[in-house]
Amino acid sequence: MTAEHTLGLTAAAEARLDEYLAQVRRALLGVPDVNSAEIEADIREHVENELRGAARPVELLVLEVVLRRLGPPTQWLPPGRVPVAAQVGATFSTFGQYLKTRFRAARAAVWRGPEDWRLAYLSFGAFAFGVIAFPLFPLFLLVSYILSRAGIATATDRGVTLDGGRKWLLYPPVVLVSLVVATAVVGAPIGIIVATVVETSEVDDYERWVAAGKPMVLSSWGRPTNVRMPDRQVREKFPEVQTRLDRVLAAFPGSPAVQDVLAVGFVAGGVLSAWWGVLGCVCGSFPGLVRGLIFPFHGVFSRRRAGWVGTAALVLLALWGAAAYRLAEAGGLL
Repeated sequence: MTAEHTLGLTAAAEARLDEYLAQVRRALLGVPDVNSAEIEADIREHVENELRGAARPVELLVLEVVLRRLGPPTQWLPPGRVPVAAQVGATFSTFGQYLKTRFRAARAAVWRGPEDWRLAYLSFGAFAFGVIAFPLFPLFLLVSYILSRAGIATATDRGVTLDGGRKWLLYPPVVLVSLVVATAVVGAPIGIIVATVVETSEVDDYERWVAAGKPMVLSSWGRPTNVRMPDRQVREKFPEVQTRLDRVLAAFPGSPAVQDVLAVGFVAGGVLSAWWGVLGCVCGSFPGLVRGLIFPFHGVFSRRRAGWVGTAALVLLALWGAAAYRLAEAGGLL
């Protein structure tokens, strides 16, 4: 038989007593030096003694009088101890006040503050909204980048040194765009090399297939189908067929596998020489544009260094062109 039934409470009174005991258990949560089970047993015993002469079933109002005399659930804590829930609530309240203060400061800076702070908050707001609404991120990244560059330029014009707070607000979109530009500059020739090698291989496969008489895959009955024979099978069945690429590769030393590697390296050398030659000359001619695109990494760039890189790459390109002319002659392409 449960303690509630021995007390003879109504359903409403039983629910109220359960609620009071649950509040006591929550108050004692995280207090290892207090036995909550013993406290609960003491409370039940006290309530039973108080209701000994009361009429049964005991109504809710009668029980409320007893619980009011007992006091609040937190009174069972040791002196000086604060409930865990109150501690967590105080922590969240303090954090909420901090966020509210920072939001008010940001709003004041946006609407009434100095231009360098206003642009910093607007830039970071556009950047953060782009991260949240990810499909629109490129658009908001562009907006944030323009606002950041405007904020940096404004601070420079006024002779204001950007502190750590404004740098964290202004630099993320600028750094991200600079990295994208640098990656595009470095990765573009790699893409050109890959595309050139793939396209040359496809043209060579087609030329070999035509020179072999356009063979088709045979069916199980030995009759030709409408499926073009793979290049590997064409090479095996028609080893006598020579394409223009075969004649060019023959000018390289080593086995066919080594020749393929050397040919890809030769193509890469030409593409890289042309790319960095043109890029070095352009960067040397327009240093301001380069410094603007790679800010805040503009300190690593110098006009003289770009000129030297461009000149050296063009010299290598001239040597590469002479070697390419000799290879074309050896392959019978000229």
